Amino acid sequence: MKFAAQENLVPGSTFVEKVKNLAAYGYEGIELNGHGLAERLEEVKSALTDSGISATCICGGFRFGFLFPDKDEREQAKQEFKQMLALAAETGATGGVILVPIFGPPQLPDMSPWKTAVEAEEELLVEQLRELAEYAGQQGTKVILEPLNRYETHLLNRLEQAVHICKRVDSPHMTILADFFHMNIEEADIAKAIKEAGEWIGYVHLADSNRLVPGLGHTNFKKGFAALKEIGYKGWMSLECGVPGDQGKTLAQSLQFMKSQL
Repeated sequence: MKFAAQENLVPGSTFVEKVKNLAAYGYEGIELNGHGLAERLEEVKSALTDSGISATCICGGFRFGFLFPDKDEREQAKQEFKQMLALAAETGATGGVILVPIFGPPQLPDMSPWKTAVEAEEELLVEQLRELAEYAGQQGTKVILEPLNRYETHLLNRLEQAVHICKRVDSPHMTILADFFHMNIEEADIAKAIKEAGEWIGYVHLADSNRLVPGLGHTNFKKGFAALKEIGYKGWMSLECGVPGDQGKTLAQSLQFMKSQL
């Protein structure tokens, strides 16, 4: 398993500085922010060349309108997501692009007795993911489906729910994200949830119970990391969390803590 951090967590006034700092702290990867990525593509590619740091995946940079009632909004969301998939390929971020289907409550109406709003959302989501996963495969990358906790979304709160969607999409270019912060809220047993999700896990986000860097809360990372080892996971584990105090010092210290939990 390899450690990375989201680019916005790393000190530095330029992307080049962020990459150099991250390498100095001992990390191997950087998770790219999709916002404005097309405009700074050459800067990103140049900074990563011979840096010892790899792009892991892309987070954000597109509208979250996949499950909105307006067809044009859904189509716009898909086109923007496809652009992120193409940029992932350009930057070498073969891990893929993270997709959260929706934030907050349902936007679709309840159409019972035909389908509830959530049932309709699932059907709509699966159809769109089939299209996006096919495009991801053409680009040589993947769609990373992320479950969130119940306070951020009503849909897909646990790993098993994301796996269910992936099985319906039935594509080798679909995978799920296991986020320790969200799992700490939603999963009865983080290690068990990881083992049951198994090969579907393609990316990992790290944050402690208080959403700060690992080591500053009470999450049992040792058991979670052991479960990832058991399923044969060898991919990226990226920080998505608060970094208090001196960012550089905190990032370096948290890395040492995480390695101790392996």
